[in-house]
Amino acid sequence: MKSLTSKLMNTMTYVVSAILILVFLAIDISIDNWVDVEFDNALTDKSNYLKTLVKVTQEGTKFDFSGEFMPEFGTSTKASFFQLWQGDAVFERSESLNHFPGVDLLKKDIPLNSAIFADVDLPDGRSGRAMLAYFEPQVPKSLGDAAINVEPMWLTVAITTEDLTQILVIIDSSLAIGLLLVIVLIRWAVVKVIYRGLTPLNELNDALKHADVTQKYIPLSAGAERYLEIEPIRDELNKFVKISQQYLQTEKRITADIAHELKTPISELISLSEVYIRYPDDQRIATTYKQDVLNISLRMKTIVSNLLLLQQASSEHIHLNRQQLDISTLLEHIIETLAFKYHDINKRLLIDNQLIDKHIFADEFSLDLILTNLFDNALYYSPAQSEIKLSLFTEDHSVTIHVENKLLKSLNSHDLEHLTQPLFQAEQSRTNTDRHGLGLAIVENIAKANGFTFSFGLISEDKIRFSLHITKPALP
Repeated sequence: MKSLTSKLMNTMTYVVSAILILVFLAIDISIDNWVDVEFDNALTDKSNYLKTLVKVTQEGTKFDFSGEFMPEFGTSTKASFFQLWQGDAVFERSESLNHFPGVDLLKKDIPLNSAIFADVDLPDGRSGRAMLAYFEPQVPKSLGDAAINVEPMWLTVAITTEDLTQILVIIDSSLAIGLLLVIVLIRWAVVKVIYRGLTPLNELNDALKHADVTQKYIPLSAGAERYLEIEPIRDELNKFVKISQQYLQTEKRITADIAHELKTPISELISLSEVYIRYPDDQRIATTYKQDVLNISLRMKTIVSNLLLLQQASSEHIHLNRQQLDISTLLEHIIETLAFKYHDINKRLLIDNQLIDKHIFADEFSLDLILTNLFDNALYYSPAQSEIKLSLFTEDHSVTIHVENKLLKSLNSHDLEHLTQPLFQAEQSRTNTDRHGLGLAIVENIAKANGFTFSFGLISEDKIRFSLHITKPALP
């Protein structure tokens, strides 16, 4: 399992380290170039100074050099070197070259009044850098035309680079050590910052460990600050807790309601059987016993069948056979089925069919079940002989079906909110053994399974409307 904390720390460390390495590398290159330029400038200064010591007089060219002022060209073990040529002849050599009588410094043919730099090996074997200059000695104005034929001269100055190399090594080592220390410090800072930044998330995680679905909100640490990134997560978790709480309460209520619905007929069966066993010869009991047992059993079967139907309606594996249905034929079948319960259904049910196309593409069993439950619900919970209005019309590429009926008893907002919950009945006493509060729950689940939109609401204080929207399939 990967760690988000470790991934953030490593990523930030790698990114910052890469930037620091590039910065330190640029600094190192800049320092090296600066040191090389300064070294060459120092070498140039020495060469220019030595050039100024070349004097042209009437007697000839002289080199007025004094080792007291430039002891680096003496006999020291770390001595520097210079050599002057005029024409092909050696004009002057530094005292440091006296130990190497057969060795000359670098000399090349270059343009007049120009100079070049070159890396060389010094006569004593050390690594060095040399500046070779080809120049004309400066002739004093007092000589006039007397010194016109002064021959140009070569000057080579060579200095060891070992000290320079040591300085560069020290600089590079210092930068490398500094870079390593900075990376370690950055790593430490990144760890601290990320752990501190993830504190609200860790607090939320700790709160989740101790969360109780019976509580309305997830308890965060006392005094914890709220963050824009964390609050949406917390809000969604609170919604999840709320939904879980609702499901838990619904499960408890459904369990209690199922027990209540089944307890009554079971108690009736037990009582009826006990009376019949105690008084087997009583014809009043014996005559109706079989029919009473059958009626009670049928009631229990209805409850169980509806519960199984509710479970099937909410299942993802429900089988749907969508086809073109004639809505008029389907309505006639439903009215005929309900006619044995409501003999005046044809008088009470007013149908306003404004559909241009009388065919609907849907699953026949689902649509039959939905409309049967809606008609049965409307006829049962409306005043006797009151009208039930059924409207069918096309709206926004969908077929809309409205079922409107008056109410025997007005419904409040709580009743409307829980109307489609399984086994919910607005009449809490449950004195009616023919109704079990499963019809609208089945309708809602079947509608969802088919992709229908099912809704309902009061259109007046004593009238309710149930709506079903069936979207037409797109043309190929």
